[in-house]
Amino acid sequence: MNNNILYKTLTLVTATTSVTGALAQSVSPNDLQAQRNSDRPNIVLVISEDLSPRLGCYGDPIAVTPHLDNLAKEGVRFTNVHTMAGVSSPSRSGLITGVFQNFENLMEMRSCGYKGGPYFAVPPSYIKAYPELLRRNGYYTYCDVKFDYEFSSPVNPGAFSIWNSIEPKGYSDVMAHTLKPVWRTLDLKGRPFMFNYNPQITHESGLFDSKDPGLQKWYRPIALQWDKLRAMYKIKETDPKKVSVDPFYMNTKSTRTEIARFYNNIQVMDQQVGKLIENLKADGLWDNTIFIFTTDHGDCLPRCKRDGYDSSTRVPMIIHVPDKYRTAWLPENGTTCDRLISFEDLAPTILGMSKTPIPSYMKGIDLSQEHPQARKYIFANRARQDIAQWQSYFVQDKKYEYIRNLTKDPNGMELDYRNAVRAARDLNAAYKNGTLRPEMKSWYEDRPAEEFYDLTTDPNEFHNAIHDPEYKNVIKQFRDTLDCWRDQGNDGTLLPEAQMRAELLDQNGQQRVTKQPFVSQDSINHKVYVTNFTENASIGWSLDGKTYELYTKALTFPAGTTLYVKAVRYGWKECEPVLFTVK
Repeated sequence: MNNNILYKTLTLVTATTSVTGALAQSVSPNDLQAQRNSDRPNIVLVISEDLSPRLGCYGDPIAVTPHLDNLAKEGVRFTNVHTMAGVSSPSRSGLITGVFQNFENLMEMRSCGYKGGPYFAVPPSYIKAYPELLRRNGYYTYCDVKFDYEFSSPVNPGAFSIWNSIEPKGYSDVMAHTLKPVWRTLDLKGRPFMFNYNPQITHESGLFDSKDPGLQKWYRPIALQWDKLRAMYKIKETDPKKVSVDPFYMNTKSTRTEIARFYNNIQVMDQQVGKLIENLKADGLWDNTIFIFTTDHGDCLPRCKRDGYDSSTRVPMIIHVPDKYRTAWLPENGTTCDRLISFEDLAPTILGMSKTPIPSYMKGIDLSQEHPQARKYIFANRARQDIAQWQSYFVQDKKYEYIRNLTKDPNGMELDYRNAVRAARDLNAAYKNGTLRPEMKSWYEDRPAEEFYDLTTDPNEFHNAIHDPEYKNVIKQFRDTLDCWRDQGNDGTLLPEAQMRAELLDQNGQQRVTKQPFVSQDSINHKVYVTNFTENASIGWSLDGKTYELYTKALTFPAGTTLYVKAVRYGWKECEPVLFTVK
């Protein structure tokens, strides 16, 4: 997340509720009996920000995470989970669609902030976000911010068809200081729910020091906001002298202080998640809710976020599955599982858990099956991020990682947002004055065409073994594996971005607008039918013009009823509603 516009919203109220349907204000308390008794599980997905497995349950000696540690005891802790990208919006675009971002032209980081002119990426028309597929199967979907999927923006939730409702006040854990038990206020109409929560405090911006004289002035309000949030929680202050400094970084006072602040932020996030779980249990929903905790990519510190190394893509994941939904492959509660899991697997798994048909374009593994196949490799992709041209592919198993770089821009090139973090500035200074350890110098140099690392002997990935004859046969195998993977789809990584942008926009250089649907009524059965003029666009209908339900079949309403009907294709503007009066 490197876009200033995003962070200005931390202190503002996001005016997006009319797009996706505002939270129902009239329903309290809600009768949750249907959600307790449903034969299909409720699903809660918590995606923390910018966090590697720095949790007590993963063996971190500094982390104070009692609630997540307890979740690991009640569920299963996974140790080999990887995201599809090492930065937020490409990772989220791949996760929500179940397709690698480079195969659907969603690989550029923050297209809405593209310096040549902002644009929204447009995935193939047949691709639907998994929450929309859940809605079509009778689920109620809700998202607590984080709408940057490339075909939307940080403050624009995108297609109204994806979420029944959204958090209307922007970043809820900043504005409301908690992850709210919104099931108590939403009119679920007896439907099981899928809720997506996104606690923000562990984000890179949470490292910003409001008293840092070197912090750019436009970032100071962000830092002050995080100061305010931390002050609302009782945490055990982390001693900078006791933190471990990874060999990626300079062992300086400022870097240690920042790492300590990161652990403080993790404590706040842990309490937020703990309260969310407590509320689910208090309302009798725990035994009917599959609870998944993970993060959008690795740590927010330099050489983790934005890269594609193991430290960039390896994330924690803890899943609690109630007894009645457990399948044969899932280990016993309180244990660990080291099978390779990609974020590519999350969408089909959630769909499988909910008994929702999985579209054929999703190639990930449905882990809800009795005996899902084992994954041999995980893959990742990286493309343009701000000014950096980082076109790279990554393929990894449990022992090795192979990287193919299509461009040479150094990983350590200076970026405005990253330089707001003191650890980055410490590294930059050391490189310039010649005191940087030799292993890290390559981070600032042109990237080679290929990299290969033995993760068992070189977990920090300092020593590129691409020319080591010992690994000749293994490297060939990884090369072939990557080539085969790229051949499975329409890989957009090599597309010139300026040309891609021009083709995505209309003849006036503006975001395309979805065509209005055609509404008609059958004079014999009196049902209302809707025809879609834009290929595979999603259609919604509403009685009040604010809260839309998905159109999935013909509608029946009393004569005189006024319907609002509109359509949207991902990456395009939704059309103006069509008003239709039932006869």
